[in-house]
Amino acid sequence: MAKRREWISIGIVAAVLVAAVWLVHQHADDIKRFIDAHPVSGIVLYLVLNIIDAVAAPGATLPLIPVAAHSWGHFGAALLTTAGWTAGSLIAFLIARRWGAPVVRKLTSMQRVKRLKTYVPKDLFWSIVVLRMFMPMDVISYVLGLFTNMTWSSYAIATALGLTPSAFLLAYLGKTPHAYTLITIVLGCGVIAAIVASTGRRGTRWSASLSHPIASMKRRLSSIG
Repeated sequence: MAKRREWISIGIVAAVLVAAVWLVHQHADDIKRFIDAHPVSGIVLYLVLNIIDAVAAPGATLPLIPVAAHSWGHFGAALLTTAGWTAGSLIAFLIARRWGAPVVRKLTSMQRVKRLKTYVPKDLFWSIVVLRMFMPMDVISYVLGLFTNMTWSSYAIATALGLTPSAFLLAYLGKTPHAYTLITIVLGCGVIAAIVASTGRRGTRWSASLSHPIASMKRRLSSIG
C-alpha cells in the first residue's frame, strides 16, 4: 500500500509539472508584460515562487525560467533562481531541524525521506554539492535537517554551490527556440530520478555508486591541499 501511494504521489507531481509547463507556455507573454510593468514586484514574486518550489513543490517553477531569462537576461535569471532555491532549501532545512518529522510529513512523503537517508554519506559538504545537482530539493533538505548535525552555514554554502550550475544551465536554455521542450525533458528526467530513488534496492545501488565520485573528489582535494 505504501509503495502504491508513492507511485500515485509521483504521478500527481508529474501531472502538475506538465500542467505548469503548458500554462506558463500559453501565458508567457502576459507574465513578461507584468514583470516589465512591475519590476520590483516581479522579482519578489519570482523569488517567493522559487522558495515555495524548494519547500514543497520541486520543479513547479522551472517553466518560469524562460520568462525570467527573457526579462532579466541569462545572468540575472540564474542569480534570482539560485537565490530563491537556496532560500527555500534553507527554510525546509530549518523546518526539519526545528520541528522534526511531525511537520515534515505534512509537507512531503516521509517514506521517501526515510529512503533517501541512504543517500547521505559521511563527507556531507561535497556530497550535498553533488546531490543538489540531481535530487529533489525539498526532500534532500528535510533528510539533512532530520538526520544530520550539519551546521546552517555549511549547508547554505554547499546548497548554493550545488544549485548554481543547474540554475545557470536552465537560464541559458531558457532563451533557446525550443526552451519549453527542453524544460519538459528536464522535468521528465527529474520524475524518472524520483521513481528510481523511490524503489528500494535500485535506489540503494545508485546511492552507493554516487559515493565513489564523491570519495574520489575528496581524495583529489586532499592531495592538492
